[in-house]
Amino acid sequence: MAHQGGWRCDALDLPENGEIHLGAATLVSAYGFSPPAGVITYAGLAPNTHPLLFTGMTLADNCNVIRGIEIPPTRASGWTSFTGTITDSPAAVYSDYRELHTGGTGEVLGAGFFPYMDSGAVCKSLFAIQAISYVSAGSTVDSAADAPGIGVFPIWAKCVLDGETFTSGGVAAAMFLSVQANVTDVQAEDTSMLNMEVASGGIQNIIKFRCTTVNGATYFVNLADNGEPGEKTVASETAVDDVVGNIKVLIGDQVGYINVHSAKAS
Repeated sequence: MAHQGGWRCDALDLPENGEIHLGAATLVSAYGFSPPAGVITYAGLAPNTHPLLFTGMTLADNCNVIRGIEIPPTRASGWTSFTGTITDSPAAVYSDYRELHTGGTGEVLGAGFFPYMDSGAVCKSLFAIQAISYVSAGSTVDSAADAPGIGVFPIWAKCVLDGETFTSGGVAAAMFLSVQANVTDVQAEDTSMLNMEVASGGIQNIIKFRCTTVNGATYFVNLADNGEPGEKTVASETAVDDVVGNIKVLIGDQVGYINVHSAKAS
């Protein structure tokens, strides 16, 4: 298997157990795991089990199963790239599956993506995650039969609260958004928590909300009383038409206010 420039496995037949042993003297030194320099490729193989299996491995502190440091990507697809096509089987698959449990006070933070625009950079865009669901001409978006969570969604987020102890003051939501504007005041610029467009054609709704239980949601929106953008005004018993507050909006270049009433319309 050894050859000039590295190690190749493209003409190797895996044994039934799928394990490849290159010998302890080759892979292990006094300092730990030290594979030979070069390339390991499995191109053209049809293994009957996992080509790489790390079951039962115990990582040392601050170590990763696979780690790359200071490796600038040389293609648009980044550090890793996988492509493939399915048809009828399996019926549903993940392109990537991660499952991490916590059984104590250790907190699972999920997948972290941290792109930086460093000092001196001049860019129009900086994305941490780009999610695009592409429905091609000739395909059919089948009926969801009015079932929630079924459809074409570039991002599908769900928070499951299943019999837990919820401490007073605890917080849960399907999604959290935060914009942190340090040093430079960008309030007069085109900055927002959500930035949306209808790129072509037309859609029916900007927001669609569905209550799937009798309880639903207590409030449609919960705004702080600070004028940014919600503001509580005079008490309902003295207010005209029971107006107790307003929400500041901008339509074109015109500032306006949506009045909030203390009583439902009869």
